[in-house]
Amino acid sequence: MTDSGDTAWILVSTALVMLMTPGVGLFYGGMVRGKNVVAMISLSFISLIVVVLQWVFVGYSISFGQDVGGFIGNLNHLLLNDVGFDVFNGTKIHNSYS
Repeated sequence: MTDSGDTAWILVSTALVMLMTPGVGLFYGGMVRGKNVVAMISLSFISLIVVVLQWVFVGYSISFGQDVGGFIGNLNHLLLNDVGFDVFNGTKIHNSYS
């Protein structure tokens, strides 16, 4: 069973990052000429897409996989392999460093 507080925190954090992306694009768009504003906003969204793909490919596995030498996770969950709703057994947010 997942903890509703942890789920709410992850959803709020994700929403704030998604709102930050066009904000960063507008900020950088303000520092370039008018004809390049759309390009800067597009680059902000492209960077968001690249980071999401990196998380799916290796980030989850390195963060939540079995540790290698107590330092970093292995690549057993590469491309979210064997990840389903059954892995959400209790809370994982505050126990990840213990």
